[in-house]
Amino acid sequence: MRLLAALTLLPALLFANVLPAPAQSGPAKPEAAPVEEELISKEKRTWELYQQKDVKALAELTSEDFYDIYPAGEVVDKKRYLQDVLEIEVKDYSLSDFKVIMLNEGAAVVVYKAKTHGVVKGRELKSEVAVTSGWAKRDGKWLNVFYRENVLELNGRRLL
Repeated sequence: MRLLAALTLLPALLFANVLPAPAQSGPAKPEAAPVEEELISKEKRTWELYQQKDVKALAELTSEDFYDIYPAGEVVDKKRYLQDVLEIEVKDYSLSDFKVIMLNEGAAVVVYKAKTHGVVKGRELKSEVAVTSGWAKRDGKWLNVFYRENVLELNGRRLL
């Protein structure tokens, strides 16, 4: 659920068996920039598709073992995530402060901030969230394997 979602990334990535090698230390490789741009672009695309309620296109960017934990602690799989897309109206949003952390050549974490305005179960919500999104390269294609939002502000009330 892109308006409000969940927590622990590394155990989820380890559980998904996408960390075949330890993360590289030291300066980033020159080829990392295009990968970072691709992942940021894909992350932005998921928001566009979510707003458009394009479940088919979202499914193509989401791994079969996708893992999300909603704010109340509920664990959500790909099927439930895609069902919830149809229940939420994203009126508008803005994304900023992107950072990509490459864990290895086939796994990355994308972190950023999002300001959202939408309707969930008939209730209008405005929020600012810190997002952690995990991506894994599988069969040559980057897929979203994990997503979590930490709510910073909800309906004008600062939580952190």
